[in-house]
Amino acid sequence: MKKIIIPFAVLTAALAFTSCQDFLTKSPEASLSPGSYFSTSQELDLWANKFYSDILPEPGDLAELNADDNGSSSSLSAVQKGTRTPSSKSWSADTWKPLRNINYMLENNKCADAAVKARYDGVCYFFRAWFYYEKVRQYGDIPWYDHVIGSSDTEALNKPRDPRGYVMLRVLQDLDKAYELLPARWTTDPVYHVSKDAAMALKSRAALFEGTFRKYHAGTAFVPVDQQTFTVDGQEITISSEYFLRQAADAAAHIVGTRNLYEGNTMGLDADPKKASYREYFILEDAESAETIFARRFNVDLKVRHGVQFDFKNQHRSASFRQVCHYLQADGTPIQERANWETLSYYDLFQNRDPRLAQTIQGPGYVMADVDETTHQHKAEQLSWERTFNGFRIIKFISDTNHEGASTSTTDYPLLRYPEVLLNYAEAKAELGELTVTDLAATVNVIRARVGMPGLTTVPTTEDALMASYYPHAKGAQKAAILEIRRERAVELFCEGFRQWDMLRWGEGAMLTPLATGGFRGIYITAAQVGTDIDLDQDGRADLYVYKGTKGTTSAPSTNQIQLSTNLTNPESPWILSEITHGYLTYWKAEDYVWDEGRDYLWPIPADQRTLTGYSLSQNPGWDDGLNE
Repeated sequence: MKKIIIPFAVLTAALAFTSCQDFLTKSPEASLSPGSYFSTSQELDLWANKFYSDILPEPGDLAELNADDNGSSSSLSAVQKGTRTPSSKSWSADTWKPLRNINYMLENNKCADAAVKARYDGVCYFFRAWFYYEKVRQYGDIPWYDHVIGSSDTEALNKPRDPRGYVMLRVLQDLDKAYELLPARWTTDPVYHVSKDAAMALKSRAALFEGTFRKYHAGTAFVPVDQQTFTVDGQEITISSEYFLRQAADAAAHIVGTRNLYEGNTMGLDADPKKASYREYFILEDAESAETIFARRFNVDLKVRHGVQFDFKNQHRSASFRQVCHYLQADGTPIQERANWETLSYYDLFQNRDPRLAQTIQGPGYVMADVDETTHQHKAEQLSWERTFNGFRIIKFISDTNHEGASTSTTDYPLLRYPEVLLNYAEAKAELGELTVTDLAATVNVIRARVGMPGLTTVPTTEDALMASYYPHAKGAQKAAILEIRRERAVELFCEGFRQWDMLRWGEGAMLTPLATGGFRGIYITAAQVGTDIDLDQDGRADLYVYKGTKGTTSAPSTNQIQLSTNLTNPESPWILSEITHGYLTYWKAEDYVWDEGRDYLWPIPADQRTLTGYSLSQNPGWDDGLNE
């Protein structure tokens, strides 16, 4: 649970440019004697409270995480622009402090109540696993520390990076310990506390990531050898991509079938709950507890707020045509079975589609969460280029206008939810070549049923050509099923911070760059529509006016009057039509960064840390930091 109580200031007074070593060894203040502290549940809770705020992602992180092939904004990420460098990365004060705090509490937990002691040990193991999972995801090999390091322990401080496989093995072991020690449900605020289900949900996520990363990068500089044997606590364990995929499936199996999806419609966003419940789930003030396994709490009374709605508006958060094409038609068939699917208008694209499309991206007939005080009806909102740059405005996480300030949003933020676990299970089984119809009925079909979409009655054996083009490196005995699960993942988990990491683990990193996809393509504009008023949603009003050269007369809102560039060498505007005279309204077409397959799947190790450790930290493949060691 995110509280406003701030723990004692252990480890917080360090300088911003200090090495991570200082935060692993810094002694606690004299008033915090381990002989007298960590003795009561209140003290343990006070200390552990900081893990929630220091380690867990914030809604504001979505802006950077959702810069990918299926959604972007008015700025690109360093991954997409190729601007990551060893000198620009840093392991600053906040990077390693949480690990030291976790290990310190584990070593000094002296609570006499065995049940309380076990519960908070479980909290520590959970957060140490989360901490290291994110480190491996970003850097690959990373030093593993499971104890507090003394300031004179130079050997530990300067140890080389441990292999990613070993660290991920430790991550899974920590989550097994967390599962054993954590309660199934806390007596107060259970959805805001880590639990047994949270441990298994995170384990399924972490193991799936490592299993697929090893599968799709085997034989490269990132994973030279898939199968490896490590000795852990005197036991030899052999790991591989298959090992981690089985761990993912087994972890998810603890939860599959035990929860339900939210199907409420308390806000009345549509007469049909199946056309409203998915959208409503993400703007609930208080996280619901069936679908939500673990969430961050935001609350007016606690004065804990976020600004995700502000960010989405000001960054013009938009989906891409690629994302729109992931959504099936209402009868369960792919969009490319519709005539002229590639040139459908904005209006036609939303007709007879998976209801999640209109619950995620603003479509014709969109109503706001705000209610008119006179009519008591939800207010309609015209598509505005103040909120999008390509016509596919993202409305997921968008509540009423009271949440539109930089720090006024109080909707809770789901971190682990049931549909992800279902998809983790299905993907792991398909990657293993073991997916069955029964598996699909318990996972993908449950997710689709919430919005009234037909389920899969057989395990797919014929590849969807469009999905195959989006994921050219997919492979395996059940490749067709893998592609369908990736489709479902892109739809259900869109804009939740997964996509960048999914594309990296699947070996599809190049697709993150505008160059690979021809820029971020939006709605389709015909040649005849250029220089004329366009009624996008067929309500009788001019919604958009795109023009070249001199602007003519238009009744479209001033924000929706878009000048088109006629060339990329000296662009008059960041917007261009994909075929110059017609085509998809495209942004970032001029970006020309070429993805480096031998380098860009990992971040560089900060050069200053390599120097401080006497070069014991090796650099990641392909990164040149100018150091000779």
